[in-house]
Amino acid sequence: MIQQKNLERLKPLFIGGMFIVFFIYFGTFKKYHILFLEQKQLFQYNLNCFRDHISLPGGLSAYIGSFFTQFFVSSWLGALIFTITAVTVFILTKYIYKIHKINNLILASIPVWLLAILLSNESFALSQAIGFLFSLSFFALYISIDTRKLRYFLYFAGWPILYIVASRYSLPVIFLCILHELLYRKETDVLTITALYIATGVLTIYVLIEYIFYIPSDKIFAYPFLPDLQSLSRYAMLLLLAWYPLLLLISYPLKRKNVFNYKFLPWNTGNVVAGTLVFTLMAVIGFRYSYNKRIELMKRIDHYAQKADWKKVLKASDRYPDYNTLVIYYTNLALYKTGQLSDNMFRYHQIGADGLSLSPDRNVNSFYGGDVYYHLAYTNEAYRWAFESMVQDGLNPRSLKRLAITSIINGDNKIAGKFLHQLQQTLFYRKWANHYNEVLADSSLAKTDPLISHNRDLLVHTDFFKIANNLNLIDLLNNHPDNKMAYEYFMASLLLEKNLEGFVRFVQRMRDYGYTKIPVHFEEALLFYNSYRNINFVPEGYSFSPQTISKFNDYSSIYMKNINNPPAAAKELQKKYGGTYWFYLQFV
Repeated sequence: MIQQKNLERLKPLFIGGMFIVFFIYFGTFKKYHILFLEQKQLFQYNLNCFRDHISLPGGLSAYIGSFFTQFFVSSWLGALIFTITAVTVFILTKYIYKIHKINNLILASIPVWLLAILLSNESFALSQAIGFLFSLSFFALYISIDTRKLRYFLYFAGWPILYIVASRYSLPVIFLCILHELLYRKETDVLTITALYIATGVLTIYVLIEYIFYIPSDKIFAYPFLPDLQSLSRYAMLLLLAWYPLLLLISYPLKRKNVFNYKFLPWNTGNVVAGTLVFTLMAVIGFRYSYNKRIELMKRIDHYAQKADWKKVLKASDRYPDYNTLVIYYTNLALYKTGQLSDNMFRYHQIGADGLSLSPDRNVNSFYGGDVYYHLAYTNEAYRWAFESMVQDGLNPRSLKRLAITSIINGDNKIAGKFLHQLQQTLFYRKWANHYNEVLADSSLAKTDPLISHNRDLLVHTDFFKIANNLNLIDLLNNHPDNKMAYEYFMASLLLEKNLEGFVRFVQRMRDYGYTKIPVHFEEALLFYNSYRNINFVPEGYSFSPQTISKFNDYSSIYMKNINNPPAAAKELQKKYGGTYWFYLQFV
């Protein structure tokens, strides 16, 4: 057996290993989650930003959290900030346990584990972790004071401030301070103090919310408690808020029997092995239920779409296992940008014409949905989606950049200047804003800017009504017949809707867009149409490739062989021709 002294030396390595795993988990598995969090908020170096944050309970925590979240432009820096937060929670927890004669590494690690689960959820912002840290720090300071009157003064003067700073995370502190007084201090006036502590909490919340923050009275008690969390994260939040009060309650009777003192679970070989197994189990459970590969892939696709790295968008889309509207939306955009939409579209999951755009019916879509309008040079609609996203989500760099660029395209330089001014107040977008302020000052620079010149050449010059859930592709083509993306998206929509008659009417316009040969999916649609109509229509100046004709004959042969057994036909054809328009047309 290894000696106790030698095992004690392993403690720092054990603890350090736990936080190394924590850091690697967020830096690798949650990389795009961290990058996404930075895109959903904006920290500005001005008084307005500070004032806006502190207009609600927990505002200072929100402000500090927003300050650190701006550094999530680097996923590894974000992972480091998360890890430092977790280390601080661990240190404070160990100190609180020490004061209450609890000496157990596993129990001290539970809050860190819960925090990892919560930080994996995009609805749990870093600001909430900061609020939790403020509350732990307040309680640690409270229990460190032996003088009774000084402790009471700290609570009565400090807890209202803590509520303003930390909001919901200050509420468990009321019960922690009461339990500390009841179970560990046992002062003669403990019942009076208990009543006064509770009264202070209730009155503080009521007065601050009703007369200072002006939150509606019916939401006084609903607002501070649970954020928009689901499944495991909701339970993790509840357990984190209840963990310290519950532990004090449970540990008190056990402490009297010396169960939780330093002799409990001594640092010997058996308990080290048992502890390692418990830590491993916690890591597996946390990873299993808080890491969602599909969501991380979605955020990776979104990240590369914003970087205009369309090949990486398609590479990530290849790994997505099933149907997802956002993934299909960005995949189709990436296919067009890489010149593959009309050749390879049906090699990817498709859900009809709805896969070319996002529905405005879902609020979350406003953050992503304006991209296709911008690339289609449907500038006003791209502006509208960006503005609605900013109204819904608050100031964020993505929406502000889009609003600035579309305003410049439209020649609304004063409005563009206002959006650029917002970005100038930031650390990481100031350079971008300064560049486009130079464009405003020198209009000749706009002609060479790729974000502006193409869309300005395709500016809409007639009025038309926006059709809900529609890209208005015909209207865009009527304004600019040279808008190749509008043409390809229109042809794709006809194929996706299985409207072959409409497709045949417009396919002749290929030569207007410089096609040297018929795209693969166009060939597939025309061959099927000719076979169905028993005609021999070929767009003037083009011919079908022998390879596509051969594949169609083989496809038809397999289909006719199984014509009385459609499931068998679908199964056999999917293996060989699942990526063709023929299979989509007949079986999807």
